[in-house]
Amino acid sequence: MLAVGVMPPAEAGMGVSVYPSRFRLQKGAGETASGKVRIDNEGTYPVQIVVEVTDMISRVNEEGILLRDEAPPGTSPYSCARWIRVVSGEGAVIPAGQSSEVEFVVSPPPSVTSGGYSAYLFLRGQPAEGFDERDADRPQVRLVTIPRMGVSVIYEVEGTVERTGELTSLEFQPPADGKPMRVLYGFRNTGNAEVVVAASYHILDGQGRMAGNGALRTMKSFPGDAGKAETTLTDALAPGKYTMLITFELGPDSTEAIVRELEFEVPAGG
Repeated sequence: MLAVGVMPPAEAGMGVSVYPSRFRLQKGAGETASGKVRIDNEGTYPVQIVVEVTDMISRVNEEGILLRDEAPPGTSPYSCARWIRVVSGEGAVIPAGQSSEVEFVVSPPPSVTSGGYSAYLFLRGQPAEGFDERDADRPQVRLVTIPRMGVSVIYEVEGTVERTGELTSLEFQPPADGKPMRVLYGFRNTGNAEVVVAASYHILDGQGRMAGNGALRTMKSFPGDAGKAETTLTDALAPGKYTMLITFELGPDSTEAIVRELEFEVPAGG
């Protein structure tokens, strides 16, 4: 976000960081959960903290890739945005080089008895210093970047979460004609909470020796979401036949995994 404002002298700067950037709060049905976000002012002048709560949603782009986005509170059926209340820290002015905390609570209604819900907690550090009367005859108008940092808040009813899903597609492009390997997988969330798909691969050569390994792009989905994730692999492979083993773990705390095996060949001069 950009804003035009009256700023301190040219040597001043703005830098704000938050920790943690993600909360996964698990409580019994109807129980209130809470969290604290630390905000560090790493700039050279004071900032004032402004808090905004939005829905965390998924959307699919033109290529079918599943992405995260934000929306007004209450847009998603799996939103907890309207349950969040900031109890302290909003509006606080943080001097340069110092820290502060924003505390929030999540209070679900009695009707929420199972599953997982989510929201974004956005924090903005806007300039706390205003117009300096000493420079009334020489106002300094500057273009200012106002940091807006998103914190993910996941609320889950303990003991009721089902992280399940299915692999809907798996496409593989072997290296050829100077093009790198590419893996594109599709996934559908069939559970009642967020599923984080963490996929890893191992490449074996014709003699069963390890020729490469790594991770595919992670996909985060909500119940009912279906989309794809694409990864370009940079493993350098000699011409020959290979087997790729891919393991898809449905996390963050599920023991369920999906395993797929692919065979491919790298041509000479490919």
